[in-house]
Amino acid sequence: MGKFQFPDTGIDKESIFQSLTELKVNDLKWQDGKAFAYIYGTEKETMQFAAGAYQLYLTENGLDPSSFPSLLKLETEVISMLSDLLHGGKDACGNLTGGGTESVMLAVKTARDWARANKPEINRPEMIIPETAHPCFQKAAHYLGVDVKIIPVDKTTFKADSAAMADAISNQTILLVGSAPSYAHGVIDPIEEIAALAKSKALLFHVDCCVGGMYLPFAEMLGYEIPKFDFRVDGVSSISCDLHKFGYVPKGCSSILYKNKELREYQLYSCSNWPGYTIVNPTVSSSKTGGPMAAAWAMFRLWGKEGYKKAVDSCQKATAQFISALKDMPEFELLGNPAMSLLSFKVTDPAISIFQLIDKMSKKGWYLQLQLASNASGEAIHLTITDFNTAHIASLLNELKITLEELKKEQHPSNEMLMGLDASMIQLLMDNFTPDMLDNLEALLGMDISSNSGIPQDMVTVNSLLNSLKPEQRDALLKAFVNRMYL
Repeated sequence: MGKFQFPDTGIDKESIFQSLTELKVNDLKWQDGKAFAYIYGTEKETMQFAAGAYQLYLTENGLDPSSFPSLLKLETEVISMLSDLLHGGKDACGNLTGGGTESVMLAVKTARDWARANKPEINRPEMIIPETAHPCFQKAAHYLGVDVKIIPVDKTTFKADSAAMADAISNQTILLVGSAPSYAHGVIDPIEEIAALAKSKALLFHVDCCVGGMYLPFAEMLGYEIPKFDFRVDGVSSISCDLHKFGYVPKGCSSILYKNKELREYQLYSCSNWPGYTIVNPTVSSSKTGGPMAAAWAMFRLWGKEGYKKAVDSCQKATAQFISALKDMPEFELLGNPAMSLLSFKVTDPAISIFQLIDKMSKKGWYLQLQLASNASGEAIHLTITDFNTAHIASLLNELKITLEELKKEQHPSNEMLMGLDASMIQLLMDNFTPDMLDNLEALLGMDISSNSGIPQDMVTVNSLLNSLKPEQRDALLKAFVNRMYL
C-alpha cells in the first residue's frame, strides 16, 4: 500500500463521495443479510432512524457534560433503562462506552483500583477467567498490569468449571469473570455458582454480557429458559453490555454497569495539576461524539420491550430452525447448547475441509466466521444470527448442502491444504520466527498478495497454516503481518 501526499487543493464533493463508495467494493457484503458475523442488523428503516439520531448529535462532545447537558441526560436515561432491564435496583449505576473492550477495560481497572484501596497486601493482582472468555479480558490485563489465570471449560457444555475457578483463587486474586453468553459457543457460564464463590472470598465478579445483555432479558420475557445472570444474582458486582450488537444501535456503543456508585468511583479518573481545563473522565475516552448516546436513547424509545421481544423471538426461531436442520446433516455437529442466536458447529466428515467450505460459501456470497482450533474446542464455524439474517436461514441451509456435495466430489481432505509443503521447514521457521522472516514464509507457502489492500487472496492456505500453529506462534505471525499491512 503506497504512501500519499497531503493534497495541495481540495476537490469537489461528488468526486470524494464517489471515491468513498468505490473503496467499499471489496468490503463484506452485509446488506443482503448473508453475513453471519460483525454486523448486527435489522430492517433498513430502523437502521436509518438510528443513524439519523446519531447524526443529530455527531458534533456534541461527551468530554464536558456541563457544556452539553443533553448528553448527560441521554446517557443517564439509557443507563437507567439498562439497569432496569438487568435488575440493577436503586443503587445500580454505569456509563456508556465506545465498545465492549472499553467496558471490560474499565471493569478490570475498577477491580485493580478497588483492590489497591481495600486489599493493599496484594502486589501482583490477578483475575481468573474461563478459556472461553473474550480476549479483551487478556488485553485489559496486558494494558493494566494485571495477571491472568485461565481455567478450563467443560468440553461438552463449554461452560466454565467453577470448581477449577475455586482452586485457582490465590491471595493475589481480585476479580472473577463469567460470560452470559460466551461468544464462541453461545452458552452461559454458571453465573450463580461463580457469584457465590466470589462472595465467599470477598472478590469482585464481572459478568460479560456484551453480546447477551440486549438479548437474554427479552428471551426470558418470551418464556425461554434463561438462567439468572444479572444483578439479581447476589455477588455480581459489574456487567458489560454492548448496545451496538442486539440493541441495534450504530457502532460504537457499549456500557459498563456496577451494583453501586461506591464501586464505580474506582473507574473514574481526574487530573487537575496542569494549567489547562480540568479533566474528569468516567471512561477511557475524553472527547467523544454524542452520536451513540442519542442513537441508543432513540432506539430504546422506538422499540421498547415489545419491539426487542419481537426481534429476539425472530432470532430464537431462526436459530432453532438452523439447529434442527443441522442435526439431520451428519457432516456437522453442534458445539454445546447455545442459549441465544450465537452458535458454532464443527465438520465431522474427514472428506470435507472446513477451510474450503468457508471459502466456497464466501465466494457464493455467504460470510461464515472461522474459529481456529483451541484448547476448548477444535476448528469450527461460527454464526451470529441477527434480525437481519432470519429470513435467509432456509437459503443458507440449502447452500450448505449443495456446497458439501461439491466438496465431496472434489475430495479435499481436511488436512490437504498444507500437504506438499515442507511442514518441518515451516515449523522450523516458526520456532525461530522474527518479523523479517515474513517474506520467506509467504514464499514457502506460495502466497500471492496481489491486491492493493495487502490482504492475502488465498485464505484457505492462511487459515490452514494458522490452525496448525501453537497460539503463541499464531500471535507472532499475525502481529508481524498486521504491522506490515498498516502504514
